[in-house]
Amino acid sequence: MENNIASGEILSFIDLLEKNKIEIPIIQRDYAQGRTENSVIRQDFLQALKDSVIENKKLKLDFIYGEIVDDTFQPLDGQQRLTTLFLLHWYAIAKEGAIPENIINLLSKFTYETRISSREFCNDLVKKSIIITDKNRLSEQIKDANWFYLSWKQDPSIVAMLNTLDDIYELFFDINDLWELLTGQKLITFHYLNLQDLGLSDDLYIKMNARGKLLTPFENFKAQFQKRIEDNEWEMGYDAINKFDYKIDTHWTDFFWSKFGNRIDAAHIKFISAIIMNRVALGTEINSLERYAQLRRLNENKDGRYLINFIDKNVYDYIYLCYEIFSNLEKNNTNLNIIDSEIKFWNHSCKDSVLFQISSDDSSYTQKVLFFAQTEFLRRTTIFNREAYLNWMRVIRNFVCYSNITIKTTSSREDLVRAPEAFNSMIILVNTLADGCSDIYKFLENFDDNAISYRREQVREEIIKAKKIRKNPEIRDIIWKLEDLNLFRGRIYFIFECITEASFNLNTSDENKLEKMYEIFSEYFNDDKYIGADFNKAMLTIDVDGEYKYYDYWRSYWYVGNAQKRKFIVSLNELQYYIYNDSGVSCKRYFMILVLSLLTKSYQDILNDFTAYDSMPTWKKKLIKSKHLLKNHLLERSAFFAFTEDNLNCFLLDSQKPQSIDRAMPI
Repeated sequence: MENNIASGEILSFIDLLEKNKIEIPIIQRDYAQGRTENSVIRQDFLQALKDSVIENKKLKLDFIYGEIVDDTFQPLDGQQRLTTLFLLHWYAIAKEGAIPENIINLLSKFTYETRISSREFCNDLVKKSIIITDKNRLSEQIKDANWFYLSWKQDPSIVAMLNTLDDIYELFFDINDLWELLTGQKLITFHYLNLQDLGLSDDLYIKMNARGKLLTPFENFKAQFQKRIEDNEWEMGYDAINKFDYKIDTHWTDFFWSKFGNRIDAAHIKFISAIIMNRVALGTEINSLERYAQLRRLNENKDGRYLINFIDKNVYDYIYLCYEIFSNLEKNNTNLNIIDSEIKFWNHSCKDSVLFQISSDDSSYTQKVLFFAQTEFLRRTTIFNREAYLNWMRVIRNFVCYSNITIKTTSSREDLVRAPEAFNSMIILVNTLADGCSDIYKFLENFDDNAISYRREQVREEIIKAKKIRKNPEIRDIIWKLEDLNLFRGRIYFIFECITEASFNLNTSDENKLEKMYEIFSEYFNDDKYIGADFNKAMLTIDVDGEYKYYDYWRSYWYVGNAQKRKFIVSLNELQYYIYNDSGVSCKRYFMILVLSLLTKSYQDILNDFTAYDSMPTWKKKLIKSKHLLKNHLLERSAFFAFTEDNLNCFLLDSQKPQSIDRAMPI
């Protein structure tokens, strides 16, 4: 201990600094006296200080409560007055020019433990040079200094200190020899009271600071995180500027502030939650059910309460690495933005590193998978290659944006990654494929599809595409165009089947075949509005093994009319289901025949060329030949119809579950 201070001793600010360091403890809250709403209280206090020095009269500031811990005075009550006195003394010496080394050492003994940013600001304010002029507000002069971090504008204590410095500047600018007036006669004093001498417990800290501003959830987590780092000595040998606490309050937060502004604390929480989710998904320490429960809780986490429980040395290393990667993007001129003309993501933007999306309150499992894929690419490649990056992200897109196919009449399609179970499997898949992310097509060309059990059919398709692209790189662009069609959303194996089935000229290149397929699908099957009456009428003309029953993909029974109920196809979602979910009916064959017919014919040609077979039910003939019957039904009633067992009668239904025969229109 440098010097013992007796309880009740009368001290000036400089007396206290000469005897001990002053550290505002972590249990204290922000510097409140400098807040905008406290301007009257602050200015009255500063005016009292000014009157004291210019009128040469003593001013006693009541008691300062605290205790000495490791040669450091930690105030319990008096933080506000001490901080204001520190700022006034700094201004008094700084306005005279360069601060002498002995006074730098003295003022550097005042510090904050509550936030590293507050601590670093006080330290830099004393040690860094600044020339005070009368041209701008003092706060603006400080913020313009090259040592001032942008992120410091979000530290409420620093903002409050800048407010106070502006008021000090206004009140004391014209006073000469201010340092000598403050320190020479020691007019401004207070009584020091040591709580240990009074036998008071630490509970008093909590009670006396209950009126202070609470730390944000992220600040609480950050304090817990820093303690864990220190307790486990994870940063032994690190330079101070490379430690987590310094980075998180300077460089990393500068980057986050540029992206999120006032949402910065919540963004930090969501960012770290997403990182931890990836680590949990790759872990093997707990059973699957417990892991899924943890992932669900982390995905919904907004306040960071549970995050510290998931952090070990490996997770710490990965969090540190992720912050470094993303905060250095702009410095390295790395552009991760992906626009629709490069890769479509439909429900999920892939702009701005997906960082904005994963840091929002409603971020999805899919966005977190894309974030993991981006991070792994940046982590595993030494030099950023945009073409390799787009190749990699497209392959991952093909997995995560392929919809979870169900039969729906609406155009909306759900993501594959909608639950923790799917998220867990997808993270494992991405992690496996990431070994080849720097040249994903080369990696997939020789990849063993048995190495992955999840989404194996899609893995096999990606291998096929990779082999085609490796053999003929020029084919990549047309494969990409097909993948981006709304019907397929990454999964185009049906296209390859159509090409195999088609009677193309043998001299036609694979690229030309794919271009022809693109023409057909972009013209006829790239929007729900194209899946209407003409499509369904054309499908009614097609037989597979002598059966004209393309509509048997969906079956139900209409008890009111004792009839079989069916459904016309009216959306891309249903058509995609029709292609890839064969429910005991050769759905794919019906549609493939239509696609191949469209290579040489239009819908009208198909209908004009159709000749009904002898036993074709009358209702089918009417639906095919009538210009308006089916069209009006789909527009005005519904996509549902029913026919009797003998196929003699058919009813166009007004809903999926009509309650009366009167609400059905007989054909």
